[in-house]
This record gives sequence, structure tokens and C-alpha cells, in this order.
Amino acid sequence: MIADPFTGIICAAILGSLIGLEREIHGQPAGLRTHMILAVGAAVAAIISISYSQFLSNPDLPSDPGRIVAQVVSGVGFLGAGAIMKAGVTVKGLTTASSLWTTAIIGIACGSKYYDLACFTTIVVILILSLISYLENLLMTQYRTHTLKVTLSDRPGIVNEIKETLLMYKVKVESLNARMPNKKTLKLELIVRKPKELAMDKLINILNSIDEAQEMEIE
Repeated sequence: MIADPFTGIICAAILGSLIGLEREIHGQPAGLRTHMILAVGAAVAAIISISYSQFLSNPDLPSDPGRIVAQVVSGVGFLGAGAIMKAGVTVKGLTTASSLWTTAIIGIACGSKYYDLACFTTIVVILILSLISYLENLLMTQYRTHTLKVTLSDRPGIVNEIKETLLMYKVKVESLNARMPNKKTLKLELIVRKPKELAMDKLINILNSIDEAQEMEIE
């Protein structure tokens, strides 16, 4: 068997906990325990895969040590999908799903005794999750995507007026669907990107400033 397999398992648990702790601090659905268990499981899978190939398979028909590992990498994709949530037009959890997948790879590296590579990768992942996020908030204008559903009394030019009014406040209309349940009523569904600093109540007041507005819903 691989010499001292417990070292790889412990290393995987420690490195997985570092990434999981960062996710836990930010209130993500997959946190400390999930990342630790995932890293440990991936490490054990790598250890078993290598041991089976070296010591348990038929010498005339040697097994491929990468087969079990490959199934782990594929299977983690289903686990990551559980961390992804859709709220309106916004998809959340992609970063956590990516961190889960990478944590599994780090666990495999620990189980395969690539400790230096596993540690270096963990450092890079933590820097991406923390430092890059900080730089994004510092240097880039933040936008939020929302779905607006507005019911209005129809009149010529009302759609262009809504677009121009929103544009004055740097709210960009990404897409627009319109339907008329009757000849006097217009129902619009808009996907918009608004600046982070523009509060939701301010956006509501902007739309209410249009005389024809009857009701609205924001997601």
C-alpha cells in the first residue's frame, strides 16, 4: 500500500478546511464541513485507486489508476450543481460550485502525495476568493440584474419614455418583452442592470414617476 496514506488524508482535510472556511464566512451553502469532507473523500479515492493499480490488480491486466479519480471529478459536478441557485435572472453559487470542484482536485493531489502542488493551489484559490473579490469591489462598478414587470396604460411612445427615464439613472435595459391583454393596457417585462448604489425604493419611485404606471413587480 502507499506509505503513510493518513498524511494525505489529513493534509486534504486541512487544505479543504481553509477553502471551506472562506466560503463559510461569506455565508455560502457549501461551507467548512462540506469542503473538508469532499477533500478527504477525494484523497481516499486517489489512494485507493493508486493502491488498487499497484497491488491488487492482475499483473497481466494492470488497471488504470486514473479511472476512479476521473469518476470523482465527474461526480463532484453533481454536488456543485446543488450549490447553484437561480433567483429571478440572477444565478448564484457558481463560485462555490467551482471551489467544490477545485477542492476535490486538491484532495486528489493530497492522496497522490503531491503535497506542494496541493498547498500552492489552495493558496491560489483563497487569494482568488478573497483578494480578487476585494479588488473587484474596489475597482469595478458593481451592477445588479433584476426583472421588472410593469403594467401601464398604453399610449404612443411610452416604451421609449421608460427606457430614456431608466437610462438617466444609468439603468440599462438588457431585454424587453411586451404584451397587451386589451387595447388600453400594456404589460412590460424588462431585464435591467442597475448600479449597486441605486436603491430598490429609488428604482420604484423612478417608475412611479410615469403617470401611466399602474402596478409593478421587481425580482
